[in-house]
Amino acid sequence: MSFAQSTTEVWRGATIHIGDGQTVINNGFVTISNGKIIAVGTCDTLKVDARSKVLDFKGKHVYPALIACNTNIGLQEIELARPTRDEQEVGDLNPNVRSLIAYNTDSKIGPTLRTNGVLMVQTVPDGGLVCGQSSIFKLDAWNWEDAAYRMDDGLHIHWPSMELARLPEGSNEDPNKGWAEALRTLTVLFEDAKAYGKNPNPVNLKLAAMQKALKREQKVYIHLHSAKEILAATEFIAKYNLDAVLVDAEEAYLLASVLAEKKIPVIISSTHNLPARTDEDIQQPYKTPGQLYKAGVLVAIQHKNWSGNQRNLAFAAGTAAAYGLTAEQALQCITLNAAKVMGIDQTTGSITVGKDANLIVSEGDVLDMKSSIISYACLKGQAVQLRNGQTELYEKYLKHYEELGVPKH
Repeated sequence: MSFAQSTTEVWRGATIHIGDGQTVINNGFVTISNGKIIAVGTCDTLKVDARSKVLDFKGKHVYPALIACNTNIGLQEIELARPTRDEQEVGDLNPNVRSLIAYNTDSKIGPTLRTNGVLMVQTVPDGGLVCGQSSIFKLDAWNWEDAAYRMDDGLHIHWPSMELARLPEGSNEDPNKGWAEALRTLTVLFEDAKAYGKNPNPVNLKLAAMQKALKREQKVYIHLHSAKEILAATEFIAKYNLDAVLVDAEEAYLLASVLAEKKIPVIISSTHNLPARTDEDIQQPYKTPGQLYKAGVLVAIQHKNWSGNQRNLAFAAGTAAAYGLTAEQALQCITLNAAKVMGIDQTTGSITVGKDANLIVSEGDVLDMKSSIISYACLKGQAVQLRNGQTELYEKYLKHYEELGVPKH
């Protein structure tokens, strides 16, 4: 698992989807050596060294490995079984909590993602206002140290919901009180962290954990929903000069020009959702990625539902491809754009010379659930096992009924 290969491989004959939103190479090749991509082009220009291992993928499609943002993979196994859930800590302010050391490489969910082309995930803790620090993992490893692709890539904040509280008739209480108090709590935390950075005594683990974020050495992911929350968050981002990313942000399309101007990336909610507002176009979730993309916002698509649904990430992007994005742009939202948002685009996210060979091979269009059949995959050039509990059960019962003489359908 996850060891860089030492020999040179040439993948030839496939349609190569670079992942940059536009480039497709028909009858192309990719050359891999020591876990890195060392050449990409058309087979007309290919010269194969006699010592190289050649894999013929004629008629198939080669893509960058898909990257799932904002997941709880490795922290939650069975949603209704509390002992298998380790994604949430007690308390509202936990900037020092790290998903890294709790990540479970033996999860049964990870292999189901691999068989659909998702080879890398961002695993995020949950709960409270400041829920902790995420890390990015390869979905094929012996332990969390081996799995970690980037440790502590960002600090995650749940922005206070700015919906007005529903109060009893005649109440004199301020309907904004709840979120206003939560925002004050968040502001005090950041002010304390700034002061602590100037004089870190005595040691405070929570404030120490925020220093990289305040120095723009670490991303700050702000989870929110409404346009009102997005506007308030942009002011907060400017106030503390944060390298920020908005997450979920269903109403980001209403402020696309603002986000583009301020160069704030967005990890948008899955397209497979109902509209956030009762008076919205029923197709708005399908259209939002395209609207943001065309406005110049750096947008990635997530599929944040039950953790096992992450295997449907490609199909969430495929829906966006039918509502404003081209197929290559939709692919970009779950490969190169996802890598850019998380700051790992120098080493992964596209089929580019010099990057890690994190690649998948599909029998057909990876965004189409009819033709998306992943037949081969590798991480850093090392072949990845494409088996899981579901495929094993399928093969078991297929063999059983074949022995009984039942014809295939």
